[in-house]
Amino acid sequence: MPKSKGDKNFMTLTQTECLLASKHLLDNADSLYNDAQLLAKNKSYGRATSMLIHSTEETMKAVILILDGNGFQFRKRADGINHLFSNHSLRYGLAMVISLLYLLSKDLNGYINKIKLEPNKFISQSEDMSVLEGKLLNYFKKKIKIIIHEVNWFSKAEFLRQEGFYVDYVDKIKTPLEIKEDEYNDVLVRIDGMKSVVMFIIDCFKNNDEEFKKDMDKLKQNFLMEDWYQNLGKLIKMFRDRRINPLEKLSLLLNDFSIEIQSKQTFAE
Repeated sequence: MPKSKGDKNFMTLTQTECLLASKHLLDNADSLYNDAQLLAKNKSYGRATSMLIHSTEETMKAVILILDGNGFQFRKRADGINHLFSNHSLRYGLAMVISLLYLLSKDLNGYINKIKLEPNKFISQSEDMSVLEGKLLNYFKKKIKIIIHEVNWFSKAEFLRQEGFYVDYVDKIKTPLEIKEDEYNDVLVRIDGMKSVVMFIIDCFKNNDEEFKKDMDKLKQNFLMEDWYQNLGKLIKMFRDRRINPLEKLSLLLNDFSIEIQSKQTFAE
């Protein structure tokens, strides 16, 4: 039966409905994740890998609804965001950002702890921009390869999803049965990291601390005032251009950036 224009969809949900829908998406993501585990126990690593990627896609749809359900305005103000609910590559882009957040979060937590232990030292160094820029340069020198690897992985996520289900012939036969346990585990570790970030986001919105609520309100205002939604819309337009793979393009730019920063003098800690 064809849908009428008045039918509800992800783009027209109220804040309350967004939170309810996000729970269903996360439940389905968990179900797909558990199915993947069962398939892996039966050594069906190709299909298990594809199921993990499908699980991630459901989670990415939930993330947008969780944010909008808590007062952000991605669906209203980010042009083209509706395609995230139907476009694989858009979901991989968001998943890549969350994966990078997970990879860098341990470093961020360590840095925050250092600030707490030596606040005066941090304040004095903050006044010297050359010190901060040097530390930032050092950090990116250490992490750029990890970042590039992650971007490369997500640029190929759609191929991996399909390879886990279908037999193909590209120069030679490619079959899901060729995907091994270590490849599955590589995906599993990545998905577990992303799940932990999403759970952290959900827990943050359950925080009733007044200071936290004020900070969150400021963040929502910054999204409006700093044109973050409009810039996101421009990125979405790139991801929808089927002539290019934006993550592959980003990987090339990061490789150039890596060569540039590695040639610069290292700041002494």
